Amino acid sequence: MIHSLLFTGHMIDAPDRKNPRFPPFKEAAIKEQIRKYLKNEKEFSTGDLQGIASGACGGDILFHELCAELGIPTQMYLALEMEAFKNKSVSFAGKDWEMRYDQLNRILPVHILPNAKENQNSQNVWERTNLWMLNIALSNGGGNMSLIALWDGKGGDGNGGTEHMVNIAKERGARISIIDINKV
Repeated sequence: MIHSLLFTGHMIDAPDRKNPRFPPFKEAAIKEQIRKYLKNEKEFSTGDLQGIASGACGGDILFHELCAELGIPTQMYLALEMEAFKNKSVSFAGKDWEMRYDQLNRILPVHILPNAKENQNSQNVWERTNLWMLNIALSNGGGNMSLIALWDGKGGDGNGGTEHMVNIAKERGARISIIDINKV
């Protein structure tokens, strides 16, 4: 049986972010925390692991990179077409993050949200993508799914962020591990 590791987490801070949440200097420490959670899941899992995450700069990209290091296959789920997603959720962080995103897009299975257009209806593409990823992760049953959340415990900058994913996963009875970004 496949055990799904669903990841959600904050993006690296934009250079002009007023209230820092994931400043670039925290990248190495956060990477080690995610690695710790992944190693724990790998050690105690009785089946094959499959990672699921989006592709934003920060937590998502770190998750995919670490899973590759640890031999855990992952799939990337994007709310928008690849270039539009890159422009919205990666490029502001700089060329290094863009190169890492492009590299992952070359080596991973990438899924684009059907009818992926921002502001298409009352439920935005970011919320729809969270629900889509959660439903994929739960397809083998709640006992075969773990959510790893890199989160500050607060509301996000918009709809469909980390708080949204944590809340909908709780509603569905998922096992949730939170990496408190404030303590890293």
